[in-house]
Amino acid sequence: MLKKLVSLFLAALLSCSLLAQVADEKPTITLQSRSLVSSGEQVPFWLQSNQLGMIDPEDSFQQLFLFQLFGKSQKSNNNLAVSYGLSLLGRLADHAVFQPVEYWSRMHRKQWYLHLGAKSEPIFADGLSLTNGNLFLSNNARPMPRIGFGATDFRPFNQGWLSRFFFDLEYNEYFLLDDRVVENANLHHKRLDISYMISPEWTFSAGLDHWAHWGGNSPEYGQLPGFEDYIRYVFGKVGSESAPDTDRNNVAGDHLGQYIVSLEHDTKKHQLSFYWQHLWEDGSGMRFENAPDGLWGVHWKEKKMHQLLESVVLEYVNTRHQSGRFHKEPDPDHPGEVFGNGRDNYFNNSVYRSGFVSYQRMIGLPLFMPGINEDGISTGFANTRMWVIHHGMGGWFSDDVNWKTQVTYSKHYGQHGAEYDSPAELFSLGAQLAYSLPQKPLSFSLKLAYDRGAIMDSGFGAEFRMALKLN
Repeated sequence: MLKKLVSLFLAALLSCSLLAQVADEKPTITLQSRSLVSSGEQVPFWLQSNQLGMIDPEDSFQQLFLFQLFGKSQKSNNNLAVSYGLSLLGRLADHAVFQPVEYWSRMHRKQWYLHLGAKSEPIFADGLSLTNGNLFLSNNARPMPRIGFGATDFRPFNQGWLSRFFFDLEYNEYFLLDDRVVENANLHHKRLDISYMISPEWTFSAGLDHWAHWGGNSPEYGQLPGFEDYIRYVFGKVGSESAPDTDRNNVAGDHLGQYIVSLEHDTKKHQLSFYWQHLWEDGSGMRFENAPDGLWGVHWKEKKMHQLLESVVLEYVNTRHQSGRFHKEPDPDHPGEVFGNGRDNYFNNSVYRSGFVSYQRMIGLPLFMPGINEDGISTGFANTRMWVIHHGMGGWFSDDVNWKTQVTYSKHYGQHGAEYDSPAELFSLGAQLAYSLPQKPLSFSLKLAYDRGAIMDSGFGAEFRMALKLN
């Protein structure tokens, strides 16, 4: 595992070095210092969440140093362009670390790209969203290295009403380098979004997002089928004869995903987006038997720069239904028969028991918090049934001073069959003020956070950040 990590890291460094030499533009380098303090044993939710896994959630004082390098080249005669990035973290704390956070390179040609390495996701809704606009990929965890390809704004038709259609797609294979219950597992991902421009101002999009854990070495089932069963994993087919019983009775690997729908109104003055995501773990969810569950959100953004109120987001998340309380229970009215397709138990799996995590942090919705055993390995999520209301706002007091607030309230119920005695509540508040020196590459920010409830320790926290950007 260590050799794989070192090899990928060195390959990314070499790629960045080569790309920097051929790039037409000088890379941007950012040096950042963060000082974080907390009144309790846990860091408040809005200081640790959606931070690419850089914050130790259990350390009340930590000092972070971050080096970031990002660059790109102009398109060549054959429309080829490259972009690349490197981010290194040094953290002084009880659990001190020095590690790469991002290391990636990407080759572009027209709307298409090839990707290698670990890269964070684009920031959605000015960083105000609880989920970064995606239940499955929120920038909450350390980015996983991947190899893949994709296309953005791909328009295969150029005449008539068909020209209003455009597509976004991606196909990735992730390498899970952290310590897990199933060692050397992989994570397959593909997504397709189809968009239609209703009018110059209105655009409707619908998509399918699919994930699957596959391969690896399980302490319970031994060596799991690998690339020889790759097609079964990709298309969700029944497991082969060498697969565990659970895969032969269902499908090969651990599959989960979501339907994604959005409606956007884009004018010269503002942008308004409505979005809905319906998550599923198996066929019952794909058939909408868990219809109450998912993400509903709206984001409004003022296009005129440096307004007092510039961006607002409101989100509601529900994961309580999970296709019902029962899964293949004996039917008391019909002896010998069973009923129920429920207990979906989101983001958990009986084979891939570490769950949907990267380096012990949830890859998606940050309120899913994994249990960690004495070896520092995730053992999945004990609390998967919850509802959440989240509100974020941001704007500018002046051309140099901007502000942001995030308020999250949630109720948690445990799991079907392992419910809490009473719902556990969590209220989390975050507020940030940032100042950029006029005509200088130096900026400062102060972020305060507060938690109250049973899911996390109640208490206050603060982070002071300085950043120097060099071209």
